[in-house]
Amino acid sequence: MSSKAVRLLVIFSVYLLVNGNNPKSQRTLLPNVLVLEVTGQQAQFTLPCLDSTAEMKGILVKNIVWMVNGAATHKRGNTFLVSLEESFGGGNYTCYSEEGALLNHTLVLLQPVGSKRDLNCTAQNYDGGFRCYWKHPKQSRWTVASVKAERVGPSVEVTRCITNASGKSWTCFSSEGTVTIHCDLDTGGNGITCRETCPRPEEIQLLRVSVCVYSENFILEEYSVDFYMREIVKPDKVKIEKVNATMAEWSYPESWSSPHSYFPLVSQVVVRKNCKKCGNCTDRNNGQMVTNHTPGVFQFEIRKTKTLCVRIRDPLNASQWSDWSRHRVGKKLRKNRYHGDRVRGF
Repeated sequence: MSSKAVRLLVIFSVYLLVNGNNPKSQRTLLPNVLVLEVTGQQAQFTLPCLDSTAEMKGILVKNIVWMVNGAATHKRGNTFLVSLEESFGGGNYTCYSEEGALLNHTLVLLQPVGSKRDLNCTAQNYDGGFRCYWKHPKQSRWTVASVKAERVGPSVEVTRCITNASGKSWTCFSSEGTVTIHCDLDTGGNGITCRETCPRPEEIQLLRVSVCVYSENFILEEYSVDFYMREIVKPDKVKIEKVNATMAEWSYPESWSSPHSYFPLVSQVVVRKNCKKCGNCTDRNNGQMVTNHTPGVFQFEIRKTKTLCVRIRDPLNASQWSDWSRHRVGKKLRKNRYHGDRVRGF
């Protein structure tokens, strides 16, 4: 191979390294927060300090200095060539004038291709409140970068979300400027509790929730889900009480929406001679469906000593069942004594 061909091959290889394997995509997540979608291969990205003539007025490009994650570098100039390899290259990139004045800063986060995950959400009722949670690897510390909760539909609307000073609360506004949804980060850091200011009894638009978190290595994971409230409603479990030797009774949970005539519930009841855990004793049949005895109250008659398993749901929207409640009915049981799933002696 001639020396000219070798030079051309080297030039082409360098071109591929700098341009061919650049991040698959890039987007601005928040002001000064840049997300680069990466494949895990070697790549480079040119990060600017100042991107307009007005910003660069009076500043000599050659005198701009850079710091990465608080450490000084030997890089000078208006651009920083970020080297990306596998999960390395993310971080806080800051540029200063020669006199030490802050010019700009960018948090670079790396998002592996195909890293989007599902978000799990649940609601106790139709009052506009819901909770979403996610699971991320425990070996790293994670920071929530952004939360966005909005109603989406056929019409194009722009939702803007802002966070408070603590970075643990987000308020999302509709295109009309009204507050639509407010979310707070849970204490454990792996969930958010949200409330819609004007819940809709008849939903037309989907709710969309997106959460972006990043690790101490600046790896971004994105969780998102679309749903109607009726799809995620799961009533709280009921409290079963004894009326007499053969009659058990339970009411709507206090957290359930009212009026009960507009938000009805139906109960599923399974009776067994002996059952320590309801989940292990309900697979053999679907049990009996019980409707209200009086508004908001259910009653069920049992003969002899048996175990009663009860769960409830909204029959109109076929929403999720509540968790099972377990109760032992018999002559030795004291009146109005609630046993629940954890009963001593069973």
